[in-house]
Amino acid sequence: MTKKVLLIFLTFINILSPAFCFTPYLQKGTLIKVFSKEPITTKNLEEGSLVYFISPADVWVLEDKMIAKGDVFQGYVDMLKMPILGVNAALSIKVTGIIKTNGDKQAVQGRIIFKNSDILGGNLTNPLSYNKSFFPKKVYGNIWGGTYRYVPSGEYEYGQHVRIDSHDSMFVQLDEDYYNN
Repeated sequence: MTKKVLLIFLTFINILSPAFCFTPYLQKGTLIKVFSKEPITTKNLEEGSLVYFISPADVWVLEDKMIAKGDVFQGYVDMLKMPILGVNAALSIKVTGIIKTNGDKQAVQGRIIFKNSDILGGNLTNPLSYNKSFFPKKVYGNIWGGTYRYVPSGEYEYGQHVRIDSHDSMFVQLDEDYYNN
């Protein structure tokens, strides 16, 4: 009988022991504020060019410092579109690693988030001219009526290059869980 009780007790200890060892980590989707190490512009970059971002503050999980102030995120230009007639340039950056302040390198998967999207630019330019168009509208009590509106003529300005200065803040969004080794 005592052997059975001891066996049940040891089984519970083996089952519950992983519940007491917690390894802190940053979850997938975590946003980490970063600054560009140098100005980034679509004028002088190509797809695959390396870019670097610096963390301006410590990131803590419980009592463990996951990312220290001054850690450098390394990434590359994933997508680059040059400006054309009617559309501004576009830029997307993927993060592949982190260089710690003590020189250690770790792999981390993520992307740079600009304002509200992971693509910077790519929006339409302003129209060069407008046409005046009449839109008929029946008004109560009148047979005729309408309004004049200005609509784009179809000619647009040439697109502009996008630029990120070193003082512009962005976020690194993690695409997988990050464990500090």
